[in-house]
Amino acid sequence: MTTSVSDSAQSESVNRDLPILDQLIQNGQPTFGVFAGVKQINYLDYHSHLISQKSLSTWRKDFKANQFAFIQIVQPPYRVCIALATIKVATTAFVYLFNEDTQEMEIGEALKPLKRDAVFDGDHYQGQMAFDHPHLRLTLDFSPTQVNVMLDSTTIKVTATLTRYQQPLAICTPAGRRGWTFTQKEPFQNVAGELTIKPQSKFYNNSPEEVLEFDDQALANLDWTLGYMRHETNWFWSCINTYLPDGRQFLLNLSMGVNETGASENACWLDGQIHYLPPVMFSRGDNNQGNKSGAKAPWRVHHQNLGWSNVDIELTFKPLRVYKKTDNYGVIASIFEQWLGEYSGEIRLARTVIKLDKVLGLAEDHFAKW
Repeated sequence: MTTSVSDSAQSESVNRDLPILDQLIQNGQPTFGVFAGVKQINYLDYHSHLISQKSLSTWRKDFKANQFAFIQIVQPPYRVCIALATIKVATTAFVYLFNEDTQEMEIGEALKPLKRDAVFDGDHYQGQMAFDHPHLRLTLDFSPTQVNVMLDSTTIKVTATLTRYQQPLAICTPAGRRGWTFTQKEPFQNVAGELTIKPQSKFYNNSPEEVLEFDDQALANLDWTLGYMRHETNWFWSCINTYLPDGRQFLLNLSMGVNETGASENACWLDGQIHYLPPVMFSRGDNNQGNKSGAKAPWRVHHQNLGWSNVDIELTFKPLRVYKKTDNYGVIASIFEQWLGEYSGEIRLARTVIKLDKVLGLAEDHFAKW
């Protein structure tokens, strides 16, 4: 696994003078665009209507809102991925632990109806998300400067404090005729805490207590979303969180399928400084069949440069392991695939070129009917 960076000159800062919003909903409607930050996602102030033009009640607005958070923590050889979501009729959570050396994965997941034994208070800026299940307990505490993670599953325990950089990607776009989606993506500057591997885990090595402290090389990132999406939604997502050879932290976030306007939730960060990226296209082979050797077909993630951008993106993703979950409750359904694999290719940011050679990252293909 290698990454390299070449510069013909120091790349310019592309963090524009974007506004910071105190509230997303103003005069009953969301503010669309890309922002330097949004302090409150006051979604219950949204004036939403049925086709009959009758206003939705507060309880229905709360019920119809989808909300989910995903956190990845990287401490070689382990990678911990944690998610919590509420999708109207159910609240679900998962955690998986991936060993980069052996490419083994261990999964824990839980589900409860509605928001039973769950808390969704506030938002990504100031609030708490929590879930209590016999097999998985999770609490995410959000403040303007940090995110605290407390997870206890049957196989692992995670306690972490994640310090924010203060340059997130914050974007809100329309979804269908009446809906909208807000998402915030960001890397973290510091990771403090520990990963405890319990005796029930396949990764337990028979020591009395196996505790791995997160050191100054640990990496983490957040993906937080709330909104009223289309009844049927499908997206692709790509994420890389690594160090470049010159020591800079590099986070990449690319997606296709959620944002329906000229605004893009694509960006990368170099040591916490955001660089906004144009739209990309995903294409993948039939990963259920692969080829005769059993290898999975590679994905392609690229930007078709039509002359208005000084950015070029050309990446290949080789799938290795997958966390896959399929649910079908009739009106509500989901096909979720989150792959771990190797990225190769390059990203050109004006005069800066980031070259990737078998860099471990995530790729997701998700269909939801909600």
